[in-house]
Amino acid sequence: MDLLPARGTVVLDAASQSDVVQWLDPVNVRLVDISGAAVSVGANHMAARGWIRRLAPAGWDLGVPLGSHAAARLSSRLALLAAILREPSLTWVTPVDPLFAAENKVVQYRAALTAGVRIPATAMSGSPGDLVEELGDSFVLKPLGPGHFQEPDGSSQVLYVKKVPAAELAGIDLLDAPFLAQEVVAAETHLRIVTVGSRAWTAALDATGLPIDWREHESAHHTFRATDRWPQVEEAALRLAAGLGVGYSSQDWLIDRDGPVFLDLNPGGQWMFLPEPIATSVAQALAAWLAGR
Repeated sequence: MDLLPARGTVVLDAASQSDVVQWLDPVNVRLVDISGAAVSVGANHMAARGWIRRLAPAGWDLGVPLGSHAAARLSSRLALLAAILREPSLTWVTPVDPLFAAENKVVQYRAALTAGVRIPATAMSGSPGDLVEELGDSFVLKPLGPGHFQEPDGSSQVLYVKKVPAAELAGIDLLDAPFLAQEVVAAETHLRIVTVGSRAWTAALDATGLPIDWREHESAHHTFRATDRWPQVEEAALRLAAGLGVGYSSQDWLIDRDGPVFLDLNPGGQWMFLPEPIATSVAQALAAWLAGR
């Protein structure tokens, strides 16, 4: 945010509408920027650029019963936000529809195969026996939906990827809360690749001694190193981002003995934990795009 001028920069989500939205009609939208000044967008005003990072802060709907009056109120806020996001004069780093499509892992893997990118053998089934035939006696499970949630007491929980013997899944409906099952890939190196438009940056993490999901190891978040060793993987990451229609992406890859493997793409994922010069370079690239430079 420090890289953008306060005048004309608007920060809005479903929780801040009362403070930021001044007016909306079918032609015009008037918002409050971070300097406190009014900013108008729409047919009678200059075009503007934006980045959809999140629709609402984490936990904003915590404890709200489905179908309740409170849920209807929050849904109305999202409807207002959707109307603003679809204002024709606004150009987004990633447009709304590609953004939501790209969050789906199955959609990502289809796009990866189309782009000629290698992925782990992946399947979904309610039958562990069928998964064994395709993936072997043990495989990893990944939630198709969010990999994190909040408990009623407000504490955060993260579902880390782990190797699971199929025998432990007997009697469990894997489609009740759908999970992806994937073959276990022995990582030698983890890569976090960030793309902004036609540019890409790569950070590498030695997989030695780490669990399958490096996020589970606290020190791993601080031991990535910037690298230019994998230009062909950066090219593949850019093809994948272009295929999904996302202007920004944070991608997880790994290197095994056979080469690079794509694991996951987040169209609004983290990058500031990465080492310099990557963290600053990505922020500058996003700011430059938003400023039209």
